[in-house]
Amino acid sequence: MSFASALTDKLYAFLICRSKSNTEFIVETEPRSIGKISIGRQMVEGKINLAGQVIQRTDEVWNLKTKERDFFDKLHSFDWVDDLAALGNVEARRFAQNWLSSWMKKYSSGFGPGWTPELTGRRLVCWAHHYLFLTQGCSEKKLKKFYILLARQAKFLSKRAMKSPAGLPRFEALLGLIYAGCYLKNMEKFIEPATMALADECHHLLNNEEIVSSRNPQEVLNIFTILIWAKLALKDSNWNPSSTHLATIEKLAPILRSLRHSDAGLPRFHGSCGDVDGQLDQALSNAESREISPIEKSVGFVKLSNSRTTIIIDAAPPPMGKKAVKADASTLAFEMVSGQRRIFTSCGPGYLFGSNLSSASRQTSSHSVVYIDNQNSSQFSDKESWLKIPKKVIINGPRNVPKEISNDQGICIFEGAHDGYVKSHGLTHVRKLKLAQDGQIFEGEDLIIAIEDSHKRQFDKISKKTSRGSLSVKAAFHLHPDVTLRWDQKNHFISLALKNGEVWIFNYSSDLNLDLKPTVFVENGLFEPLGAQKLILSADLLDYGTRINWSIARARDKDLSVGDLF
Repeated sequence: MSFASALTDKLYAFLICRSKSNTEFIVETEPRSIGKISIGRQMVEGKINLAGQVIQRTDEVWNLKTKERDFFDKLHSFDWVDDLAALGNVEARRFAQNWLSSWMKKYSSGFGPGWTPELTGRRLVCWAHHYLFLTQGCSEKKLKKFYILLARQAKFLSKRAMKSPAGLPRFEALLGLIYAGCYLKNMEKFIEPATMALADECHHLLNNEEIVSSRNPQEVLNIFTILIWAKLALKDSNWNPSSTHLATIEKLAPILRSLRHSDAGLPRFHGSCGDVDGQLDQALSNAESREISPIEKSVGFVKLSNSRTTIIIDAAPPPMGKKAVKADASTLAFEMVSGQRRIFTSCGPGYLFGSNLSSASRQTSSHSVVYIDNQNSSQFSDKESWLKIPKKVIINGPRNVPKEISNDQGICIFEGAHDGYVKSHGLTHVRKLKLAQDGQIFEGEDLIIAIEDSHKRQFDKISKKTSRGSLSVKAAFHLHPDVTLRWDQKNHFISLALKNGEVWIFNYSSDLNLDLKPTVFVENGLFEPLGAQKLILSADLLDYGTRINWSIARARDKDLSVGDLF
């Protein structure tokens, strides 16, 4: 957001909050968002973590000073109400009402970081979803102030919704305006312009090759959810969504089904949390289409799926520039899920625990992929925004990411490559992955090679600078925290036991070195990342190429029993 736009937001908010405004709900909506009871219980107990900011004194939450933008977004959007409402007891309601009262006292005049179109839209939708939860037992005076603020936010959105950044923020702002028009008294006039504006945004999305420039799967889901909620809200007010609106829903539904792992989660790339708490299936249940669409063209991922096993690969160049604030250096990284259990994954979205972990989790080594000389396949900048908020974006990375997907008698095959290390090391990473027809064998071959003469000269130049005269090539495999590992170093035998009793055997070439290193697994709602482990296969690249072969196969009962692991 530009300085001028932010200043104009503040001016409009200030002026509108001095106008006469009033409203009330004419139609009440059921909560459509999903919260976690466990997080709601933690909040009531005083254990609060919002985007990495641990809050000790809840009475001073609105006075906290931090540079963490994600914290402000989470706090001022009122997304946390979902978790308290999921708990739903008296203590949870009192907690939510106290924080609401504090926000109204401090920010009802139009000041503060929460008066942006996208946050105002999210906040208005939340207040509509949880109207009864937030107002039950309130005095008439407080209820009147609540309605006045709803009206002011609706008016603010009517002036500023289309000035929010294109993409998800604008969809969020427009949803808030549609909710205002559909559910609030004297706000019906906003429905038509809001639906027309939403149709325009849908038109842009339909005619854009890439669905979201950030390549964040969760952003695709959030836009889809907004369109579903807008459709339901319009239906409640006897309005028909535009044909473009409905067409966009039908376009996104197959893409999201293709992005869905067998555990009903999303891949954890480019800011996606993966664990979406039923949001994905809930949204898809409201879509008429049951199709599955290739995802490599629209969001740049490839999915291999057989039986109960799914593999999702990041198979496109990373986002760059201003859209890459949460982008990962994860080209050709993969995730593996068996049924409801994740096996290979990544560190995940570190921004949930602040900017420091955010930077670390975006590194190539934080994903299940090959990296060279402990360097990233993409380059990050250290520039800062005008607000002095770290804005480490990808400014250079793989530009050429060819890929081919095929099927050989039921065996799903992926072949891809990227040139992210050509400029720095003269090396190309080629990855071939095969998933057996029954989903019980997954094989990988990683080739790191200098192809052209110029690449070989660059390789010679870089390798001579190392103390050992060679480069280190490593293939990382991040294990989910629930995976129990047993390692027989002598026989190159590694068994991976899942919580459901499945056992998988990891094999690798005898000429490779294997290390077991600690890592972290980021999950929403926790106070700190979970400890996990990662397997690292390594080799010295002495010549112009090396090969790393590995496989993982589900053990039959006669091969290994669960009891053998303990």
